Amino acid sequence: MSTLEKLKEKFNEKPIPNDISFDDVERLAKSYGCRVISGGKHSKKIVDIPSGTVIPIPMHGKHVQEAYIKELKDLFAEIEIRNREVD
Repeated sequence: MSTLEKLKEKFNEKPIPNDISFDDVERLAKSYGCRVISGGKHSKKIVDIPSGTVIPIPMHGKHVQEAYIKELKDLFAEIEIRNREVD
């Protein structure tokens, strides 16, 4: 199992894990085809161009807060559904 697959499993655990780093989120977002835009020194934005979805993630501490992980989970699930429909 690749490290990306392990990261996806960890990301989708229940309850929502509270130890996901910004680097992990960035790696996952890029694997789903999203763009990661730095919005200054205190935030990043995950952008899904086809749907027009933008999720700003404030950078406080070392880990991403649970509310943003939930938003990202919903976005990644939407991308997976969209990709299955294309195949």
